[in-house]
Amino acid sequence: MAQIVGRERNYSGLRYHAKVHSFRIFTAILAWVLIAVAFYWRPDWITWGLRTATHGIEAIGDALPSPWGDRVEIVLRELGGFIWIQITALIICIRVVLSIIAMAWRSRRGRNA
Repeated sequence: MAQIVGRERNYSGLRYHAKVHSFRIFTAILAWVLIAVAFYWRPDWITWGLRTATHGIEAIGDALPSPWGDRVEIVLRELGGFIWIQITALIICIRVVLSIIAMAWRSRRGRNA
């Protein structure tokens, strides 16, 4: 098990779960805020995202044999919804960026210790 200087990590405690879920809630709220800001200031970004998602869904549907391509396209387009695809992609991007920052922070702190 990985050790931090002078202590072990505990992945089962309430503090760990509160930290993880706080991060998840924060990234979801941040994604919604960013989409609202983009809707107000740069709606062309949302339009671009919708068109990109449409082309991607059509490419996936065209790549699969009939009738599965049509079914997958319906599920992705109608049941999944475009806004949910954009929100999920934005949340993933936010988490990747914040994780890279956290890794750099930990690495820098580890070198200084």
